[in-house]
Amino acid sequence: MANYKNLKPEIVEGFLEKMFGKIITKAGQDVANDMAKKDPTFGKKMNRVATLVKDIENDMKNMSKAQKDKYKRDIWKKAGVK
Repeated sequence: MANYKNLKPEIVEGFLEKMFGKIITKAGQDVANDMAKKDPTFGKKMNRVATLVKDIENDMKNMSKAQKDKYKRDIWKKAGVK
C-alpha cells in the first residue's frame, strides 16, 4: 500500500464526505441495494452505515458553527489525524 505524505484532514474529510454522501443519493442507494441482494451481510452493514450518516447529518444541522468545528476537531483528534 502506498504511503502518502500529503494526508491533510481536509483531503480525508472530502473523500469521506463524497464516499458516504453517495450512499444517501438515489444512485448510491440503488448500488447498495444491488450489493445487498448479492451479499445480505454486506447489505445489513450498509443499511446501518446509511442510517448512521443520516443521524449524524441531522444532529449536525442543529449545531452552531462553533459546535460543528469542535466536533470535527475532536473526531480528527480521535482518529489520530492532525
